[in-house]
Amino acid sequence: MSLSSPFPTIREIRDAIRGGTRTVEQTVQQAFDAAHRMQPQLQAFIHLPPSPLVNRADPDAPLAGVAVGVKDLIDTADMPTAYGSPAYEGRRPEKDAWVVARLREAGATVLGKTVTTEFAWRQPGATTNPWNRDHTPGGSSSGSAAAVAAGIVPLALGTQTFGSVIRPAAYCGVVGVKPSYGTIARTGVLPLSGSLDHLGVFTTNVADAVHALSILAGTDPDDPHASHSNRQGKDPGNATKRPPRIGVLREQIGGPVDEAQQHVLSQLALRLRADGAEIVNADLPVELADAARHAAVLLAVEAALTHGELIDRSPAMVSASITALVEQGRALPATEYAQAKALQVQMALRFDRWLTETAGLDALLVAPASGEAPRGLDYTGDAAFCTPWTFLGVPAVTLPVGFGPAGLPLGAQLVGASRCDAALLSLAKWVEGRTGWAAEVASR
Repeated sequence: MSLSSPFPTIREIRDAIRGGTRTVEQTVQQAFDAAHRMQPQLQAFIHLPPSPLVNRADPDAPLAGVAVGVKDLIDTADMPTAYGSPAYEGRRPEKDAWVVARLREAGATVLGKTVTTEFAWRQPGATTNPWNRDHTPGGSSSGSAAAVAAGIVPLALGTQTFGSVIRPAAYCGVVGVKPSYGTIARTGVLPLSGSLDHLGVFTTNVADAVHALSILAGTDPDDPHASHSNRQGKDPGNATKRPPRIGVLREQIGGPVDEAQQHVLSQLALRLRADGAEIVNADLPVELADAARHAAVLLAVEAALTHGELIDRSPAMVSASITALVEQGRALPATEYAQAKALQVQMALRFDRWLTETAGLDALLVAPASGEAPRGLDYTGDAAFCTPWTFLGVPAVTLPVGFGPAGLPLGAQLVGASRCDAALLSLAKWVEGRTGWAAEVASR
């Protein structure tokens, strides 16, 4: 599949509309035509309306003319939201999710609903990787990552419970941001695990992600899991004020990585050091090794509470994957769940203190996945390299940094301290300029 390059950014779209060289209608129609043209091969969307539902907002609105892909886990009043499941086929929400309403208020046009794995769990949809149709785009935010990577939309929404923003962004060669837990209100978003679910964004560059998050960040009293204040700061600018201090783990917390993945991380660290960054070898506190195990307990129990009634009522309408997860959750003792909840808070505090005080780091540079996107569409990849950071609720950003032996993208993940999203995004901007990604893409 031919990928568009260079991609139009949100800033370029806004400048063209405000300068009168493009209209909102023209820009949205272009995205709509691209979506339909690529849909037979890419299958990024589960629903596209017959014609674009253009948001004719004020041309000076911050997202005027920006077409957005919205994951089919997130309610839209003018389009079906079926959660990637035949059990909810044709479901039409009564109102938009809080985040969708926020998008529309800012002038954005919801282009269509993007493919998700069923209930954001393991049963994949039909979406293919834009770089190679024989490989997965990752999950569960499959369609959102693919739609941005293919140049259809400059912005798409995803959710992450384990690794469902960071991993598909890395596999598809785009920027993925999972902000701190609670940064974007989840009212109108189907939960998988309320203790772990995050809303995140896909863009082609960090500046667009910063712009989008400055609009989308906020809390809502109707969010059933609202337990944190707004964690998104102001746009911190284009560079850090001092040379950053970045930690590189001696051993990846998710397990071993492919040689190519390790190579791009090592090369990036060398570039950052050459440009003034202090690169420090680091070892995480030993107790954090159990983060993924505790996250699995929270996920299973909370998924059982959310989806158990549906499985009891209509077992033939749901996949074996979600059924097994619910059965696992129902079998876990309450004491184990309570312990995991308590440890989530304790370990999050421990990590923040270790990162900012003990180690004195601005961020960690870690792998977003074990390597390139796996071949085939039945398996969306291993979330182990993202799950600990999701469990801790800390912000994470992945940037495309190179290619593997199969010609598929490889990413690098930056992880920061909780509530320090603005600082992490500022660092990500600085790192982005040193990845060599643009030159890599141009040379292919």
